[in-house]
Amino acid sequence: MKKGYWTGQVFEIKDEELWNNYLTKYTEIEEKHKKEKTGNYLPVLLGQPKGKIQGSSLMFAAVVEFKSLKEALDCYNSKEYQDALIELGDNPDETVVRNLSIFEGV
Repeated sequence: MKKGYWTGQVFEIKDEELWNNYLTKYTEIEEKHKKEKTGNYLPVLLGQPKGKIQGSSLMFAAVVEFKSLKEALDCYNSKEYQDALIELGDNPDETVVRNLSIFEGV
């Protein structure tokens, strides 16, 4: 079976309080998946800008490997993750500049 992946990049945090609220809930989800061995969370880059993507400074990035695309999508659509997204506020673009991609591996 092909694995499913999340790749995420954070370029700028505009509202640290809202971002930290989101991150608290996201970390709980991460710990749950690590414990249940349903998601392999791999931080790629942490700290202040150390990378570039198309000319933008990259604060940090992560890759999450799931057993399947279905599990990756189920995690995204889960109540827990949707509750975490709410923490980013009514307009998440005012909280953080980021990218999240969900796809199936080859």
